[in-house]
Amino acid sequence: MLQTNQIRSSNAPWSSSVIIHKKKDGGIRFLVDCRKLNSVTKKDSFPQPTTEELLHRLGGHCFY
Repeated sequence: MLQTNQIRSSNAPWSSSVIIHKKKDGGIRFLVDCRKLNSVTKKDSFPQPTTEELLHRLGGHCFY
């Protein structure tokens, strides 16, 4: 993949493991394990509300 320029070498401080898995139908699935990166990612201080929360807040109102 390096030779065909599909991927390139990196010296980034973060990296994730990559696995290429053969599917039952013969195709391939490209998998990236981001668990280590996710474990050090800062949580959002102002998370977006879910669709259910938004619908609950809007219920009963006439103007939006």
